[in-house]
Amino acid sequence: MQNIVITTDLNLEEEAKVIKSLESKIAELKELKDERIAKVKEVMNKANVLELQAGSHTFKLTEITRNNIDTKTLKTKYSELYKALLKVSTYFKFDIL
Repeated sequence: MQNIVITTDLNLEEEAKVIKSLESKIAELKELKDERIAKVKEVMNKANVLELQAGSHTFKLTEITRNNIDTKTLKTKYSELYKALLKVSTYFKFDIL
């Protein structure tokens, strides 16, 4: 990609600062949320329950089972099959450096 000059009314440096600030706040809020969830899970685990009513809200723990392919083993033991089944996708990732 080549560098080009763009003229805009948007203050891009300010936008970058705001986006970085929001990312930081989101991370902080996620941490606070995770701490609160951990407290509720601890109460539920001690009570040995998967569902807990709290006023108009219900906390619910659901066991999820996933089946995943061990790609490391597939690559090493069955490399031809791995290559035949490999699906490549391309996308753009937005970063502010």
